[in-house]
Amino acid sequence: MPGRCRESIESVLRRIDGRGYKAYRDLLSACSRAGILGVRLSRVQGDPFAPPSVAVVEAPAGRLPPELLGYPVPLADWLYRRLWLHLKRLSTRMGEGHSGFLGVPRPGPVIIRRSAVEVLGDRVVFRVWVGLPSRGRRILGGAARELLLERLPRAILEALDDTERHRGELEEHVYAWRLQEALRSQLGGRGLVAFVGDGSVLPRRCGGCEEPLPGAVPFESPPSLRVELEGPRGEPVSGMGVRRGVTVIAGSAFHGKSTLLEALASGVWDHVPGDGRERVVSVREAMYVRAEDGRFVSCVDVSPMIHDLPSGADTGCFSTSDASGATSTAASIQEAVEAGARLLLLDEDTAATNILYSDERAEALTRWHTVTPLASLARSLAERGVSLVIVSSGSLPLLAVADTVIVMEGYRARDATGEAKRLAGIHGVEPPVAEYRPPRPRRIVKVPKLEKAKLRAGRLEARGLPASVDLRLDPHLVEESQFNTILAVLSRRLGGAVGKSLGEWLGQIEASLASGGFRGLLGGEPGPGLGEARALDVAFAVNRLPGLEARH
Repeated sequence: MPGRCRESIESVLRRIDGRGYKAYRDLLSACSRAGILGVRLSRVQGDPFAPPSVAVVEAPAGRLPPELLGYPVPLADWLYRRLWLHLKRLSTRMGEGHSGFLGVPRPGPVIIRRSAVEVLGDRVVFRVWVGLPSRGRRILGGAARELLLERLPRAILEALDDTERHRGELEEHVYAWRLQEALRSQLGGRGLVAFVGDGSVLPRRCGGCEEPLPGAVPFESPPSLRVELEGPRGEPVSGMGVRRGVTVIAGSAFHGKSTLLEALASGVWDHVPGDGRERVVSVREAMYVRAEDGRFVSCVDVSPMIHDLPSGADTGCFSTSDASGATSTAASIQEAVEAGARLLLLDEDTAATNILYSDERAEALTRWHTVTPLASLARSLAERGVSLVIVSSGSLPLLAVADTVIVMEGYRARDATGEAKRLAGIHGVEPPVAEYRPPRPRRIVKVPKLEKAKLRAGRLEARGLPASVDLRLDPHLVEESQFNTILAVLSRRLGGAVGKSLGEWLGQIEASLASGGFRGLLGGEPGPGLGEARALDVAFAVNRLPGLEARH
């Protein structure tokens, strides 16, 4: 236990029993043993109705299967899910407000690093929200002792014991992670940006649901696009390879086009067994782009797509507090490329279609052209290392420029590349070509003050922000813990971006997480609510902060 521990938790609770609630702060210098577990508090709430306190519990890693200690991420993820279940069962009201609460954020369908459970060499660190009990804002010492030294240790010990009781399930969980990591590691060497394994279940049970749709048609790759990768045990894994370059997913409505694209977006993370997408992987640097009417933009170079405006506005350093569908899509594309995206995912249902394509046969009707669509820029963009996957019901300009065309029919994929090229030729549609220019790097010159920043239903709100930022528009964020990480990074480290390029600052954020974990990222003891997020996801939030000022 830390050297600052001057008293046991039991003795502190006996001493402060019945006193005012703020006396609970004496627990910050206390610690205790509960069998093999060391228990301490890193944060104490000031009121029973305030956000709960944080307990830190350390256990020896010797309680875990030794052959799995080399896979700390999936091992900790599985422990986290068991801990969540046991805490939910043992959490009970012991007074007013949050008294008696035990919990961590609900886990999502992905296997990621989380601050609530970390396997760190020879020890396992658990961080749990604890509602210290009171009645009439007077400390209930006996109830607090039961909560901290009986209920909480019981939940953690049961989670640890589950590694033996449910060994098969744990091994399957670790294997699923190893499989997806192995598949993703082979993408670059095979000239791919994504892979969809045969037998994957892509449709979800409902809109907004993460569970697979019962009875859904399993995915089967077209023979011409089928590749075989190698699993972690040397086993062959077949599926559809999504090649570098420009891929168009076409087909009629309700046949699975958007479902396939959403699966590729989710493929930046590793999924849990039973999710249906355990063999769907994308490069980590993928970004889904959509139109966001009314969003904030600060000095983004959208000139490759938006230019020659009647107002004469400079689109090489475009700023607005109320972007249109087209300008917001163009800005999001350029911001993603600036932040390091290597794969852009777009759907004509959610993007501005005039940014995606135009019909050159109708261009004679208008003499003033202010938009160069992606269909014209796609080849140049791909040559610069940024691939595209675009969902379109059947735009000829996009079909003409595509390297691969996949048609979805009844959730079944068909390689229609040759047919699409012939169709474009019949109608005299030539692949449009325009030179793409990467965005000029921006330097952050001013950031908004985020006073009392908080999340409300996925929206980032702060006293210093004139408008909230809806983080739910980033589909790569799939659980509460990831939203919490974005909030924590912006609250604690955004000031350090001033004077740096966005890419430089994002690199520092990633390096801090890689070298020091969540403690290194935030410069102190984290709470239990954080989950892994990518630099691209942090950039997504930063770029939408009203009041941000950037310059080339």
